[in-house]
Amino acid sequence: MKGPQMAGPFHQIDPTQFSRHWLDVPYADEDPRQVLDIWLPDDGDGPFPLVVFVHGGGWISGDKRENTMPGVFKLPSQGYAVACIEYRLAPQVTWPAPLFDVRAAIRWLRAHGSDYHLKTDKIVAWGNSAGGHILNMVAALGGRNIQRGEHLGNADQSDAIQGLVNLYAPSDMYQVDLCNVLPESAVADVTPGSALNAADTAAEGMAFPHNLIMGFKCSRNPEAAAYGSPIHFVTENFPQAYFLHGTEDMVVPFSQSAAMTNKVNETCHEQRAKLESFSGAGHGHPSMKTDEVVDHIIDFIDAVLWDGPHDRTPLPADLRLIED
Repeated sequence: MKGPQMAGPFHQIDPTQFSRHWLDVPYADEDPRQVLDIWLPDDGDGPFPLVVFVHGGGWISGDKRENTMPGVFKLPSQGYAVACIEYRLAPQVTWPAPLFDVRAAIRWLRAHGSDYHLKTDKIVAWGNSAGGHILNMVAALGGRNIQRGEHLGNADQSDAIQGLVNLYAPSDMYQVDLCNVLPESAVADVTPGSALNAADTAAEGMAFPHNLIMGFKCSRNPEAAAYGSPIHFVTENFPQAYFLHGTEDMVVPFSQSAAMTNKVNETCHEQRAKLESFSGAGHGHPSMKTDEVVDHIIDFIDAVLWDGPHDRTPLPADLRLIED
């Protein structure tokens, strides 16, 4: 089996290359991480169709402005607004706090969208790894009053999404724990910027971030692990979805996206979800982040959000980053 093939370390996007944006806008008031960034196209009055992005990082690290998914920040060049959501992390919190945050952010965007030139009747969500796991659950719940976190505000607004772009994300926390082939000593190597410390990893198996975010060892608690497993919440209302995953992923097995795709299509009795596999690619491999792949993702987003023909322009060159 090939190595993890992780990308990184990641740098933050330089905001000055975007002429219209808002940074660190609060969507709730319980924690400093409950903020989001909004990026608009350089031209036009809008309202602009909206894509929300939720970053990865093993539920223990990461930042909404990191270039883990460079294609996200190229969407404004194609006429889309982008909202990048920050959320609370383990070990400070456990599930479902990150889900509460993301759903609250989507509700906030719908409540305040007109103030930021956003079109929010339909929203596509894009996530990778841990962020994709959270969005798998958002998509599966479809606005239902389950793990909703209404106390964070705007309970009268919908947090349902109408499209999902999901890269190498877990769908079943019990199976992730059973399938994980990495030794605990390697976890820091595949989770750059890990916030773990000795106290967090003292219990057997708790060095793995999926166990840390759930607060217990998932393989020993299958019923409790199901509470954080989107595959168990899928209904026929699951939105259109585009899954992308490397076949040699040693962090989140390819089978996680394959099982989720099959579950969605079987439940919906139609081809509601599609899965693109990347042969030989590990977790977060650059082959899943090329402009060609981004173009395919935008094709999917266009089909969900864009009204009428979309005359796209070439994607911009590599984005400017803030170097350490």
